[in-house]
Amino acid sequence: MPLLYQKEWGRSSAALSIEKTRQEETENLPLNQQYNFNVYKFRYRWQKRILQIDFFTQMIFNIEKGTLKKQFPFEQVKSCEDNDGLRFVISFHGHQDYELEAACMEDKQIILRIVNEILQMQKNGQTSPVKSFVKKNAFSDVVLEGLLERLDNLSNKWVKYLVKVKRDEVIFYCSQKLVPEKICVNMQDCAVCAGSYNSMPTFSIHCTGNTYIFRIPLNEQNKSLEKTTSMRDDWVSILKEFCLQSHQCPVPEGISVASKNLEMEKEERFYSQLNTSSECLKVEDAYKVYEEVSLIPLVLENSGTAATEKIPCSTPSPQVTSPCPFLPPPLPVPFRPLNPSTRQIKTKAFHWNTVPQEKINKSMWGPKFAQKKIDTQRILRQFQTSDFSPVLESDIAKQSNILLDQKIAHNFSIVLKHFHMQPEELKEKLLIIQECDGGLSDENLTNLRRYVPTAKDRGMYLGYKGSPTELHIVDQFMLQMCKIPDLCPRLDTLLAIREMPIYMKDIHPLISQKIKACKQLLHSQAFPAVLTYILAMGNCLNETSGKGKAKGFQLSTLTKMSQLVSKEKSFTFLHALVEQILLQEPDLAKFSQELTEFEAVPGASVKGLNAEVDVLSKQLETIDQYRKSFKSKHHKSSTSEEQFLKELKEIIERYGMQHTELTKKAHEMKKLYSEVLQKFGEAEDQDSQELFGWISSFLKEFQNAYIDLRPSL
Repeated sequence: MPLLYQKEWGRSSAALSIEKTRQEETENLPLNQQYNFNVYKFRYRWQKRILQIDFFTQMIFNIEKGTLKKQFPFEQVKSCEDNDGLRFVISFHGHQDYELEAACMEDKQIILRIVNEILQMQKNGQTSPVKSFVKKNAFSDVVLEGLLERLDNLSNKWVKYLVKVKRDEVIFYCSQKLVPEKICVNMQDCAVCAGSYNSMPTFSIHCTGNTYIFRIPLNEQNKSLEKTTSMRDDWVSILKEFCLQSHQCPVPEGISVASKNLEMEKEERFYSQLNTSSECLKVEDAYKVYEEVSLIPLVLENSGTAATEKIPCSTPSPQVTSPCPFLPPPLPVPFRPLNPSTRQIKTKAFHWNTVPQEKINKSMWGPKFAQKKIDTQRILRQFQTSDFSPVLESDIAKQSNILLDQKIAHNFSIVLKHFHMQPEELKEKLLIIQECDGGLSDENLTNLRRYVPTAKDRGMYLGYKGSPTELHIVDQFMLQMCKIPDLCPRLDTLLAIREMPIYMKDIHPLISQKIKACKQLLHSQAFPAVLTYILAMGNCLNETSGKGKAKGFQLSTLTKMSQLVSKEKSFTFLHALVEQILLQEPDLAKFSQELTEFEAVPGASVKGLNAEVDVLSKQLETIDQYRKSFKSKHHKSSTSEEQFLKELKEIIERYGMQHTELTKKAHEMKKLYSEVLQKFGEAEDQDSQELFGWISSFLKEFQNAYIDLRPSL
């Protein structure tokens, strides 16, 4: 129950004690585990999501029906803002803000505290995307990889490279040059050290005869020197762990004074844009300046002349002026009053697509078209809207005595057009759980949830001394809403009851599918046999190339098989695998028949589905807590209130049994997936959505390779 409404309506000492206990638990929340919260996209109540904050992987996940839709490392969190009611906003670097509504005030307070702790961890240097990557890939072949900028000795320009750190070597890939470049450096023969180049934090890798200087690329996430320095230090510490020597590397010669000054000028202009006092300047403009300066032709030391191809340097982007504050749209112009003859009957509109005027004459609707005679009064009566129309949209702008804020009243009046009832009926309607029994629709409940009166509204309406009938219809509904003591939690309970069976129905087959997929992997004999062929072929190549033999490989390797091509560009390592299997064990080529659950690309993940079950459990507990609270406040219950309590109890019992069964299946799924990870030597935190996707892609690529080879066999 939201704390605002608990305080407004008063509670027993027991309720106060419970709140105090929860508050203490929130303050002493352990930040070394995984948290799941039921949230909604603001203004879109039907878009339910799970917000998972995982301190083990230092990631925030956006989960929808078990599928990991988005994931953000802690380092990407930019800020967190507390808004009115249940609203809050989480801002990320390089991604649009998340404007969400929590399921209850307690969840919102916990989320805000956890996110603020993450921001504090960033300030203290306790979060690092580099270290998070290393931790996640501790058992992988590639321990660390990322996009860095390398100083090119010939052009004195910074060129982007994909850098992969393995246990025995560092590999640099560059696709920006005319001829793609790949450089391999043996870890045992190199030294790593931190340094700076023109006030920018850099690090260098020095091996026999060569020195490579790198820096962290500048982007929105790493726009400060502190951030880039911290990430540089993380790269250095990781690389040093795999090097036998780490003495200071000499700065390479051949760097011209002109290029140094140019680089200094570029950095000064870039950081002057970033550190500008005007907050309205966009970071993208500063990046544009950064890129524009790099277009100035460089002077090479050896030649002493400018490069032959001169690219003119653009002028910096003008400073962006501060945008105007957002102003709400004006209310529509008042309609002119209708004459009495047209106001007697209000009908539904028939929406059709009209024939364009230029086509009328040559169509059946032309001059010879004869209008049919109809009984207009009969038609009007048949399609007449409800006799009670709470509010006319044009009525709000003309009214000056409405108590509610005019903009809110205007929006609320549009919502009330779908409420075909008197304001006095609202309280009883909210005691009916199901729409089929006469309760409000899901849409009406959601709209009421958006317009729950604030504390200020309640004070104004409950202090009104006049007759309710003298109020505008919008005010009459607001007055009735203020008279319902537990309106907010009751609406949340009704919406949760409507949502729960739908989510259980959606999640149950997804969990069953994951269980079947795990069982197929555990029981399949053909798939491990195929993997042994891959291991034998890989060792055959690596032994002759000097890389050495391996005892096993991770399933992520399956995605790389089509990338290794032979002398014939159309023949890949995957084609060679199919060929070897057909030569040695032809029946093994049908191994996919044992993995039918992987024919479609898996969507939901074990991690996401467990989060869904966890949130459903909390939701069921919240409904039961509301039932107990409602019962304690209504000792002398009316007939409708007794029926409401009875139905709540039945629903909790029915959904409780279904949830117990769902929880058992979720435990089975988690146990089987752990066995799968153990069988194939994968990391304990390896996500199933990714792992099952590798297998699914491999099956499709294997079949395609089989089709390619079949004509030649």
